[in-house]
Amino acid sequence: MANCPGCGGAVRFDIEEQKLKCTACGNLYSPYENDLFIKQEGGSSGNSQTYETTAFICPQCGGELCSSEHDLSGNCAFCGTPVVFESKQVRHRRPEFIIPFGITKEECKDIYAEKVKNNPYAPKELRDPEYIDGFRGIYVPYWVYDVRYDEKFSKTGTRKETHRNYDDVYTDEINGQIDCEFSQIMHDASSVLQDDLSEKVEPYEAVKNKETERRSPDFKEFSEGYFPGFYAEPADVSEETYMEYAKKITSEKTSSYLEEHPKLKKYNLKFDSKKLEMKTDRAKLAMMPVWFLSYRKNNRVAYAAVNGQTGRIVSDMPVDFRVFAKRFGIVAAVFFVLLMFLTILPASVTLLSVVMAFIVTCYCFDDVYSLGEREKDGVPDRLRDTFNGGFTIVIFIFVMVAAVILKAVSIADRDFVTIADGPAYKFFAIIFDIAHLVGLIMVLCSFFDVKKDRTPAYIICPTVNFLAALAGTAVLLFAPANDVWYYLTGIGILFIEMISFFFIIKNHNRIATRPLPQFSVHKGGDDSAG
Repeated sequence: MANCPGCGGAVRFDIEEQKLKCTACGNLYSPYENDLFIKQEGGSSGNSQTYETTAFICPQCGGELCSSEHDLSGNCAFCGTPVVFESKQVRHRRPEFIIPFGITKEECKDIYAEKVKNNPYAPKELRDPEYIDGFRGIYVPYWVYDVRYDEKFSKTGTRKETHRNYDDVYTDEINGQIDCEFSQIMHDASSVLQDDLSEKVEPYEAVKNKETERRSPDFKEFSEGYFPGFYAEPADVSEETYMEYAKKITSEKTSSYLEEHPKLKKYNLKFDSKKLEMKTDRAKLAMMPVWFLSYRKNNRVAYAAVNGQTGRIVSDMPVDFRVFAKRFGIVAAVFFVLLMFLTILPASVTLLSVVMAFIVTCYCFDDVYSLGEREKDGVPDRLRDTFNGGFTIVIFIFVMVAAVILKAVSIADRDFVTIADGPAYKFFAIIFDIAHLVGLIMVLCSFFDVKKDRTPAYIICPTVNFLAALAGTAVLLFAPANDVWYYLTGIGILFIEMISFFFIIKNHNRIATRPLPQFSVHKGGDDSAG
């Protein structure tokens, strides 16, 4: 740990000052003043290839955090369990670079509070100031790759010159030299931070952005002086693990650049990115700042991460079904009262239920599509972190308002029966059933493309809703004389839709949260399935 040479008090890295600050006397020191640090017996100087730190290990999940402090208490940042941490002295490879924290904890809390505010269905626990105060500043290790391509190519290409009455086609031999470099291709080097989180919280700015003022604008030479007051994850994933990641990104950009080059584009040449030979030196290690928070409920955990340099946020956002049902019920009650003052055709209730059944199937497709996109390589950001339940309420309001307006107009003008009459309802119901069938087919096709996280509810819910919608349409087509059939059918379909919404929200929460981690058996990659 670091101590003030003036008064002996503990020093912490002050984000606003970008210096070490004594918590007792307020003196400021450069993060590169190594004399401030008390070395453990046998510890080495700051010039060695490694540095010594205290590792705190969660006995429940195996998650590891390192700190210059000698104790750590509270909940595990990764599994959310209140535990007594195991500690030991360890040595880690000394990073070459670091981006210090530039976003303060208060700024981080404001960013997260705004994120939760925009999701009205988030559990109330996520709005609790005491919970939000649980953000921890963690330095995450990143491998930094410098990549270059230096090779010759030879291709045959055709080009066409168009004249007034004819075209000339030429075949040319094209020889060239590829000579390009990519600097600072990054990927996290920790098995603790899941890949979808790290990739969504990026990018980090290794070079100062002239258009934006930041407290920590670029890479700094690494020093342990940036650690006091924060934690760090160990770099426990080898640099070779993400070498293919660096090659994929750079080779695709190289081939795309060559194909779009002004002198080559006219030939419509194709360059196979997989055949380009990448050259790279040993990867460098850098530490990146992340504010991290976990939320645990039962055997699932949700994470929030804020980029400690730019303020970019990513957050798993489960839904509280009670909040959703309450809001939906309030809207329904308000319109029920309004409808009491107008005489609405019984067929309106049935048609409304048919429309709502279609909307439920649209939600199922959105869930299944999100799951499929999450499994695709390089598209982790498709993991949905919000619930668009407000969209459903808006559609519900729109349909109800439209019904009220149409009925009001029909009362005011006895000749206005084009839309408010029964035949029109039949027509609209059939149109929605056709759209519903298309949606159901899309759900089924997308479902079978999903390998993980799929559940029978994604087939059962849209199928049952489609059959219920067909039943509603059948009632409209047969037009029974007794109005009770319309009301019973409409209420029955709406009941099925509410059950479906329960399963949709349940599945959303499963998508938006993660299984409890077990880092002792996990080394790199993404462990978000479950």
